Amino acid sequence: MADSPPRPAESGNGLTVSVGRLRIRPSNLVLLAALPFAVYLFATVEKYTRSLAFILGVEDNAGAIFVAFLVLAAALVLGLSGPWALHRPPRGVWWWRAVVVGAAGHAGLLLVAAFGLDLTAFWNSVASNVVEPRTSPLAIAGARQFTLTDTAQEMLTGWLRLGVVAYLAVWAASGWLMLADSRRRQARRAFSVFTVAVNGAALAYLLLFAHLGFATGLFITVRATLIAYTAAAILGLGLAGLMSLTLRAQTYRSSGIALALLVAVAVVLFTRPPETMVLVGSLEGRVAIIAGTPQRLTDRIRFGDYEGALRDDVAIRSAGDLGRGLDLLANNDAVTAAFVPADAAPAGHPVLWEVVFLPDAVRTPAILAAALAVLLAVLIFGAWQSGLHPMAIFAEFYIDLVRGVPMLVIILYIGLPLSGAIKDNTGGVIDLPNMMRGIVAIAIGYSAFMAEIFRAGIEAIPRGQIEAARSVGLSRWQTARHIILPQAIRIVIPPLGNEFIAMLKDTSLLSILSVRDLTQRTREFQSSSFLPFAPFNTAAIVYVVLTLAASSLLKYAERRTERRPR
Repeated sequence: MADSPPRPAESGNGLTVSVGRLRIRPSNLVLLAALPFAVYLFATVEKYTRSLAFILGVEDNAGAIFVAFLVLAAALVLGLSGPWALHRPPRGVWWWRAVVVGAAGHAGLLLVAAFGLDLTAFWNSVASNVVEPRTSPLAIAGARQFTLTDTAQEMLTGWLRLGVVAYLAVWAASGWLMLADSRRRQARRAFSVFTVAVNGAALAYLLLFAHLGFATGLFITVRATLIAYTAAAILGLGLAGLMSLTLRAQTYRSSGIALALLVAVAVVLFTRPPETMVLVGSLEGRVAIIAGTPQRLTDRIRFGDYEGALRDDVAIRSAGDLGRGLDLLANNDAVTAAFVPADAAPAGHPVLWEVVFLPDAVRTPAILAAALAVLLAVLIFGAWQSGLHPMAIFAEFYIDLVRGVPMLVIILYIGLPLSGAIKDNTGGVIDLPNMMRGIVAIAIGYSAFMAEIFRAGIEAIPRGQIEAARSVGLSRWQTARHIILPQAIRIVIPPLGNEFIAMLKDTSLLSILSVRDLTQRTREFQSSSFLPFAPFNTAAIVYVVLTLAASSLLKYAERRTERRPR
């Protein structure tokens, strides 16, 4: 009997078209049909060619950088596939041949990358976001494009060759011991841990952190999405776990102890001895302000916001320390006043203002402890009223608050005032780059939605399974790990996929923080070329390709994890 023609296959994952054993989504068929036109457009129309190169972030020597990246990435992926294959049951002679070929390819590609490629362009690209060209002796100062010195190039190449040789020696020795050792399970585990740790760390740096000059804009967008999505998923899962907590008798006791500790910390800090500073001199000229003076006091002097102020437009002159401030007051005609500690005020100058205050090193943690105490007290009262766990109430409050604020506002708030306040209060120790600020903002914004998705998945698990797990002696953590989460993750994969695609597009909002992703590069190219349509058409096509690729991968993950009838 002749085989029947292939029919469209429809499942819970959406409509697919079957061609033999290959299943293709209809939207991807449309993309494939339009692909020749897009290739022709970008290959023949100059303005689209230039816009695509600029938006993707194609820099000088992109070909050499791409070849080195491709060889290294392929070698590392083959290195990771070895432990994966060892932990799967053999499936015939071809399986062993594939393992041998993969191992040989892993070692061969590493040797080719270390000894057979010119890595000059690759090192210049990878090191450009690590080495500071203005201060580091490894870079050529004043060069138009970031360039390492010949000594630095030789040093990095030597390190790579030494590292590859040492790694392959340990890798080959551990593999031989694994095959020869009778205790093969322990040897296999040690070999797998070593191989995954080395190759995984190198591949993670290469894909997530290294500056790759053949597609910097594309990698910034993809990296921001992956990192923010991972952080949002972890935070959302934690919030979902908080919402599942149950109120117990010891909850009030532990919450009360925490509240008492916070109150005690706030009281101790607020009762610390205050400092006294005075404004001496006259306001005819500038006022010398000592470095480290709280900004709120400086602003009060500048705008005349104190009792007896004579002016509201005072000019400020900063001084590095107390001695420098007093010297400016005594010897600089432009400086006629100084804001100094009361015990160091010079004689002969009238006191215009005296203020008693807590220094920021004490005041900031005191306010934080007091605010947390008030919040915890409200949560305890809410738990008493509703019968819910205080942390469950906090999780619901967090979700409702974050979901009510537009993503652009969250990015602006975290990226500008909040990050600036953290930088000021930590003395510049915590100063996140703009891209990391945007990633944190997106992760916080999407964590609220992911928490609701995880909560729905957890609540979909039958209560009887949880009770059965507890009855056989499983702890709460073991029940969540082995019973709840595996089933909940399978249920929530489709909505989580939707969140990933939405996040991939919302990374375009990072351009408001001058992060040079695809959208920011589109704006830069449009403003410099004055082309009305080509840059934005190009960006739209790139985003469509990215979202369709992500959607296809997510559909594949759904098919792999879907529940099949038994």
